[in-house]
Amino acid sequence: MPVLSHAFGRRSLSISLLVAGMASFTILSTGTAHAADIPSITDGDSGAAPFSQMQARIAEIEAQIAMIEQGTMPSQVPAPETSAPAQPRSEVIQSPDQRLTVDGRSDALAVPDQLPELRIPDQPQAGGLSAPAAPLTAGTKVQQLIATALSKVGEGEAADGTSFYGKWYDTYTKQKGFAAAPWCDMFLAWVAVQHDAQDAMGIYAYTPWHAQWFDKQGRFDRTPRVGDLVFFDWGGSKSISAIDHVGLVTGVNPDGSVTTVEGNISDKVVTRTRTMGDIVGFGHPDYAG
Repeated sequence: MPVLSHAFGRRSLSISLLVAGMASFTILSTGTAHAADIPSITDGDSGAAPFSQMQARIAEIEAQIAMIEQGTMPSQVPAPETSAPAQPRSEVIQSPDQRLTVDGRSDALAVPDQLPELRIPDQPQAGGLSAPAAPLTAGTKVQQLIATALSKVGEGEAADGTSFYGKWYDTYTKQKGFAAAPWCDMFLAWVAVQHDAQDAMGIYAYTPWHAQWFDKQGRFDRTPRVGDLVFFDWGGSKSISAIDHVGLVTGVNPDGSVTTVEGNISDKVVTRTRTMGDIVGFGHPDYAG
């Protein structure tokens, strides 16, 4: 029964469309039809042309009926899917230690709107030279002098009675005859030159003249300070002209004695603690000058 009803319905629809098609060729309201709407038939025409057109129209209508039954009318055909346009990826800056992921993207951050401010290094002075280092303080220079002198403790004369410091003095002063001379003052001269302190300490081989040099500058008295040159007279006098020996003060002790480093004691560099009984006085170098 459903098949019969379906066939009957289709036949009825075909007949209806056929009648409507024929009417479109034959029935027009008076005054509303245009000459272009109705094909003109001349006396020579057999009438076959209009009928063939009607048959073509009927075939077109039947094709549309079939498409309706099959559910494939053009209006029901789904429009082809169109994918959304690919979104542009943010440009990234990749550091050397970042690795790409499987799809080629990096876990780096997108380029920021503002980049970090760059710091421009300080410009060198004219000629490309850097600023000179700050001069050493007097206290620093004293400590360096003492350290250098103490580093030579234990060194002494050669077997022939000559000393390194006597030979150095010959070369430095361009004189001869000091290689085998008593070298306590020449030892301190060498220490001074190592730290560019020769103008403050003086360069001498004869201790009385050295003490007189300090005295003429008003830098000689009996008050000890660390870094002073201490002058001795083993006979106990307090006369500059009787001075026998010189050393460098490395410490001033609460009992009034001084700790020293000295050259040419038993032919070696040694450290000693000296009392004021054998001391003529102290020369005060101008380390800050």
